[in-house]
Amino acid sequence: MNLSIRTHGIEVTGELQQYVERRIGFALDRYESRLAQVVVYLDDTNGPKGGLDKLCQITAELPGLDRVKILEQNATFAGAVDGAARRLGYRIQQALRRRRPEDAAHRLHRRAARLERVGGAV
Repeated sequence: MNLSIRTHGIEVTGELQQYVERRIGFALDRYESRLAQVVVYLDDTNGPKGGLDKLCQITAELPGLDRVKILEQNATFAGAVDGAARRLGYRIQQALRRRRPEDAAHRLHRRAARLERVGGAV
């Protein structure tokens, strides 16, 4: 998995970079072999004014599937990264579950069995 961190208007400190890498790695470790690239974009939309203005957008590319994109806002970058990473892990799990070939075969088998019970043709 290739992880890149991009920002707009903020400086990525070593501490913030380590935090993002650790949190994304933890959330996506079981999918690492299936991910081509993960891009984390951080932005402070209001600058020094404060508020829920820390933005974290994560885009993950899975070969053979669409991109999975998550957007999260919070008062801190850590909170935004945590929320986005958690949601991204869940969305990737759902995307992979829907696309597994054995799932498609299992659904077809269940449909055929259901049709046989009601006397329909496959």
